[in-house]
Amino acid sequence: MQPNGQPSGEPGLPVAVAMWQSVQRVMRAFDALLSEQGGSWQVWHILLALHQGTPATQRELARAVGIREATMTHHLRSMEEKGLVVRTREESNRRVQRIEVTEAGEALYRRLKSAAIEFDRGLRHAIGDGEAGVDSFFGTLCRLADSVPDGGRDIVPEGWPGNRPV
Repeated sequence: MQPNGQPSGEPGLPVAVAMWQSVQRVMRAFDALLSEQGGSWQVWHILLALHQGTPATQRELARAVGIREATMTHHLRSMEEKGLVVRTREESNRRVQRIEVTEAGEALYRRLKSAAIEFDRGLRHAIGDGEAGVDSFFGTLCRLADSVPDGGRDIVPEGWPGNRPV
């Protein structure tokens, strides 16, 4: 018997569907937790990328986060309206925008970081077997990602799944 209740040897729930359902459930819970701190998983992901020092421009930030530039523009506009970031245009190339985190953005980052670390502890506990279990889990994710055609690779962040510390 398979974990999804299907008899062994019969195709059960497609792997991609099971992954999507799991991701949706985890991300809804994560977003709800971050919302309690005044943020969202999208804002957390952007602030985290800015704190890791990778992106210097809006385009690089979109690449680091793994979203399209138009979507990044939408998020940054909202974050700027809330006083979390400031965007400035380069003098030498007015099309290039640099992003800086404000004091309010720093305070939100600290609250979200604390919540994200606690949430991550719970997920790591659910994976089991300490770091060996986490390494195995990330290895499985990488193998799955590497097994599919290149569709969408233009928005996958480099170094995915990215085990850089928060």
